[in-house]
Amino acid sequence: MNGIYSMKAISIELVKRKETWDKLEKEKAFYLWVSLTVSFLLIGLISIGATVRSLPHEELFASPIRVGCILVLTAAITRMIHLTKKAEKKEKEFEELRLEFIDRSDEFFSNVLSQNEKEAYLKEMNDQHNINLSYYH
Repeated sequence: MNGIYSMKAISIELVKRKETWDKLEKEKAFYLWVSLTVSFLLIGLISIGATVRSLPHEELFASPIRVGCILVLTAAITRMIHLTKKAEKKEKEFEELRLEFIDRSDEFFSNVLSQNEKEAYLKEMNDQHNINLSYYH
């Protein structure tokens, strides 16, 4: 009976870690799109006012809108880098727990659940939470 309780505890923790990791990945993707959008906006603003005789740094800081775009771009890239590091850490933590679950699956499922119940549980985790507990990858 102890196996079921530890299985449920690990499952709950797996779901929490997966949700945290997914949230970070979505936020990282948002900042990626912000960076790309502001980059294209900045390129467009510079190309409109650029002349053959102007210097690149003069054009870059020629208007407050361009300076604002540079600041937003810098902040978005910095945030994206921070989120990438954080997401990699969360992914590693999630994968370690997932692999522990897979290693201990015989202990969890040995006498308590039938083969059909085990397959149903693994399918539910995969379908509802997108957590593959069937094999390593």
